[in-house]
Amino acid sequence: MMKSIFHIVLVAVAVMSIITIGTFEHVAYAFQPVPFNKIPSVIINTKDDKYEFTADYSLDFGGATKIKHDDHAQLASNMKLDKNDDSLSVEVKCDSNDICDDSLSPEHVSVYLVDRGIRDGNIARNSIPLLELEKNDCGSQSLEDCAHFDFDILIDILTKKYKIVVDMTFDEAEWIFINPARILK
Repeated sequence: MMKSIFHIVLVAVAVMSIITIGTFEHVAYAFQPVPFNKIPSVIINTKDDKYEFTADYSLDFGGATKIKHDDHAQLASNMKLDKNDDSLSVEVKCDSNDICDDSLSPEHVSVYLVDRGIRDGNIARNSIPLLELEKNDCGSQSLEDCAHFDFDILIDILTKKYKIVVDMTFDEAEWIFINPARILK
């Protein structure tokens, strides 16, 4: 009798293990996005100024997509970009807390403009019309190297208020930096 109960328990454990292993591959893992205190700030350089701002959104696509918004993201006030400025560039500013080493290499970094009236949440969900200014495909470059490049404002763009967006896309993550900007001349 004892041997019989042992066999029944053993068969039940084996069946449960097979069921668990069979359904384990369908489980979606929810990784947390990179914390904002680990994300470097972005700098837009112009002929006359330097504008530094921090990430508004950190997304993680590993399994179930997670989006975090930083309600306290630092903005660069009164950003003005001149269409005739041929010295416009973007770069990241890393401190000792930031993930800037070779452990996290982006796929590409993009700079684009969107209409000022578009909500930041729609920008984060990529459901907006945008005007791409420059896109840098990273290859095997480090974050600092890939996020350091020049861009231009199109001459025929309307002079008005926009939002400038710097988008850093990784294999399973994305960082989105949004800042109001006025295009001049």
